Amino acid sequence: MQLWKLNPLARLRRTRNGGAVFLPDAATTVELDAEAFAAVALLGVPHTARDLRRRLTTDRQRNFTLAEVDILLRELSERGVVRAGFPEDAPSAGRAKPSHQPAPESVHLQLNNVCNLRCPSCYVPLQSEDTGSLPLERITRLLDEWAEMGVFQLALGGGEALLSPKLVPVVRLARQRGIVPNVTTNGWLITEKLLDELQGGLGELRLSLNDAIAVKFPLLEEKAALLRARRQRFGFNLIVTRPNLERLPGLLAWACAQGAGTLNLIRPKPASGNQRWYEENALSPAEGTCLGLLLREQKPLFTQITLTVDCAFSFLFQGEPARELQARGVAGCAMGERFATVKWNGDVLPCSHLGEEQFKAGNVMTDTFRDLWERSEVFTRIRAGLAGVDGNCGSCGHNAFCKGCRAVMRQQTGRWLAADQDCPISSPSDSHPAQRQEGIG
Repeated sequence: MQLWKLNPLARLRRTRNGGAVFLPDAATTVELDAEAFAAVALLGVPHTARDLRRRLTTDRQRNFTLAEVDILLRELSERGVVRAGFPEDAPSAGRAKPSHQPAPESVHLQLNNVCNLRCPSCYVPLQSEDTGSLPLERITRLLDEWAEMGVFQLALGGGEALLSPKLVPVVRLARQRGIVPNVTTNGWLITEKLLDELQGGLGELRLSLNDAIAVKFPLLEEKAALLRARRQRFGFNLIVTRPNLERLPGLLAWACAQGAGTLNLIRPKPASGNQRWYEENALSPAEGTCLGLLLREQKPLFTQITLTVDCAFSFLFQGEPARELQARGVAGCAMGERFATVKWNGDVLPCSHLGEEQFKAGNVMTDTFRDLWERSEVFTRIRAGLAGVDGNCGSCGHNAFCKGCRAVMRQQTGRWLAADQDCPISSPSDSHPAQRQEGIG
């Protein structure tokens, strides 16, 4: 019978809902439920479907049918997690051991806080010059820490990361340590010379469409053509707003036409410098419902491109089965558990959008990242708090895959654990968040 074996590059991590498999070659994390993750962990050594069925039946204490196991293996194969038909002399690595390390799967590192643009949606208080950012020597030591802790991916941003002279060395150093670096950029500074220097280093380069208004499409088309020619994997980030909601089908088709591998939909988030923009652009619960319906109508496009959403949009998939949610990578708010931010100046935060002093765990210029992640009062409080989100969010059956957006609720209500008022499933009214904000202490 045919043998099945775990992708030798795959790295496993247990999660609250089952487990995650990171595929460095595709810079992709595959979310799995507990049973699928148990099967993957067993495939560190080759198994036939029949052998795997016996092991799962014993380990999970329920009867698995052979057809059920066959379907699971083929689904995992399509997603690159397992492979079939290994030759008999293939070396065996032994049973895969999922990591229990208390480490983030992804770290967002802001290389600077300067930018060549001034987008109205931006949440970063930008400087005029790149002063006070982490020196390369300290970032190198951070990369050593993260590699030792088992971090999967590094999300490089700013400001505008391509303005930083540290970008190329950080990408190379991360790859040398087995961490996949990805970068988000407005795209203006992409050149053939830069792509030569980054060749083979980046997992994915993500181009920002912003809100699809403050963006130059001809320029992004030119940059996308260059990335295609250089075989650099790339995608787009799009903030879905009230004005661009009706344009979304056209924007999705445009992204597909550029050859993008992914399109990530981002929920508008308020910040101290973008309040007017936020009030004009944030989606009401009714508009959130429209967005969910629209994405279902556009599903045929997603055979050409992978659609992802940021965790603040997880409510869009409420009601779908857990297996489908995990296939889409819907994992909900991961701050402090699977994700952390290191700001340009070394401040460590659980979320890129919660920058107030009460969310600052410390600074890597005076502490190690590991100490802050494992022992700081801030991360301890965040992890405990996420289990007790208020109101409808706390009791929602979709809670394990969502929890709403804590940063948006902090800005709107003053309480980061408040129920998400913009969720179309649990919201008591259709009023806009800017209107509901009045009178909330």
